[in-house]
Amino acid sequence: MIVFRSSLSSSSPLFLNKLVRPSQRLSATLFPSPQPQLRGGVGSSTMTDSHLRSISAAAFQVPELSTDEIDGIAEQIIQRHAISSSSGGKKRGKGVAIVWFRNDLRVLDNEALFRAWVSSETVLPLFCVDPRLFGTTHSFGFPKTGALRAQFLIEGLGDLKKNLMKLGLNLLIQHGKPEKIIPTLVKEFGVHTVYAHKETCSEEINVERLVSSCLQKVELVSPAGPSTHPTCTNGAKLQLIWGSTMYHFDDLPFDSSSLPDVYTQFRKSVESKSKVRGCIKIPSSLGPPPDVGDWGSVPSLDQLGLQEEKVNKGMRFVGGESAALSRVNEYFWKKDLLRIYKETRNGMLGPDYSTKFSPWLASGSLSPRFIYEEVKRYEKVRQANDSTYWVLFELIWRDYFRFLSIKYGNSIFHLGGPRNVKSSWSQDKFLFESWRDGHTGYPLIDANMKELSTTGFMSNRGRQIVCSFLVRDMGIDWRMGAEWFETCLLDYDPCSNYGNWTYGAGVGNDPREDRYFSIPKQAQTYDSEGKYVAYWLPELQALPKEKRNFPGHLYIRQIVPLKYGNYPKNSNNKDSALGERSSHSHGRKFKGYQR
Repeated sequence: MIVFRSSLSSSSPLFLNKLVRPSQRLSATLFPSPQPQLRGGVGSSTMTDSHLRSISAAAFQVPELSTDEIDGIAEQIIQRHAISSSSGGKKRGKGVAIVWFRNDLRVLDNEALFRAWVSSETVLPLFCVDPRLFGTTHSFGFPKTGALRAQFLIEGLGDLKKNLMKLGLNLLIQHGKPEKIIPTLVKEFGVHTVYAHKETCSEEINVERLVSSCLQKVELVSPAGPSTHPTCTNGAKLQLIWGSTMYHFDDLPFDSSSLPDVYTQFRKSVESKSKVRGCIKIPSSLGPPPDVGDWGSVPSLDQLGLQEEKVNKGMRFVGGESAALSRVNEYFWKKDLLRIYKETRNGMLGPDYSTKFSPWLASGSLSPRFIYEEVKRYEKVRQANDSTYWVLFELIWRDYFRFLSIKYGNSIFHLGGPRNVKSSWSQDKFLFESWRDGHTGYPLIDANMKELSTTGFMSNRGRQIVCSFLVRDMGIDWRMGAEWFETCLLDYDPCSNYGNWTYGAGVGNDPREDRYFSIPKQAQTYDSEGKYVAYWLPELQALPKEKRNFPGHLYIRQIVPLKYGNYPKNSNNKDSALGERSSHSHGRKFKGYQR
């Protein structure tokens, strides 16, 4: 996604697993009794320093399940959402339809896939490895897709191909631009319709327009009857379907131009006047596929021009729909963590302080409507409380940023943001690289930035803090931070990423959102014993707990003073900043990421 879009537009690693059959013991895993939570894990208040040192080199897989368990759980969930033979859903069409997969790498609740199946005799699933996705960002030339997210995408494609094959189809993978590939396939297979999910930002919209324009030039040969000659028709069309949000765009109680600029007004309106649609169900068999000579293969990092980056510390997310569905099952049902989500969501260390759904939501491997249905099922079977509601509250934030991208178009990528705020920003390379590489002299900033570059993930709390530091304390152009996040984040999507950065920089659509995050206050509140910073900065582990976030001369020199608020006097840090402000804002969350 690039900044300063040229056309009008619109949220918060790692193996290709082989196909296995679920074991008999998996039959109860979709609805297990809640398991007791172990004490002393990563981020636990009872974790000892010796335990911290012992796990500092470990990576935690998300979800924490074996390949067999992931595949078995996913297969059961997908089958649970299949259309029964007695409930209808019969084919009504003829010919061939293409499903053009984009940011919707799933079979569960995929309306484009269902519509293609209903309207045709044969379905051709397609993914185009578009070279533009692996170029550079617009303003600062960072890699558009870093190796960690590319690996996550590769795994998602492998899993999608596997799940489609279970349904009697396959996934055609071709390298090139969709506007070149799709018309060729339409002509070769006589395709009548190309189904795809609608995007909202200008780069993606531009590709949609190019595909649609090129389809209009394709002449399909249509036999007119046994006694006449074949005729040429322009019959192929691109059918775009909305499917990326919990609330459907058509069900909003206002049009996009009237979208409230204040989230609370938006939330209250949709909660009272709109209804979440149910998940789209598909048959257990969608085949057979068309006769394709070469289905292509899932690309490697080398083919994408990238080098492997192994995640050997922190969290390693497994890509694909199967892992996504398994994580929902694990977090909600197996570990029973949904009931305490609101109390733990501001954590920073370990896999279970929050849902960690956002990477799969961003790639479309996980449907927000499926999460909604599982929350409602949990509330019915176990309990409804503030935590169960808060997961939905966060999903509404994600919806809000996507709808805002329609209202404000390219302005969410502009320096002045939707309100065209005039500010003076620095693009100092040395300061930015110190932030990017985790060499600022502030342990809480440095630890978060090292987690981002190592894993492709950062907590919601961390995103708020590092954003505030870059734009408030350093005075750096917020777009540099947004584009670096675009490179690194597994859960990158343009609407949430740039929406959050405009808010953090004080240029967002809501003029009230202009707040500062005090690093000392954040450290004392959310990492009081320094376990998070000591995990990512092992050189701090030997320090007393109260010194880890405030190490003074025992750590590298601070690159800039803080705009507001000294570090504690006992830190012996002569480079600390200006006087303490009378009060510290806790700030606003980075929303739209289902954390």
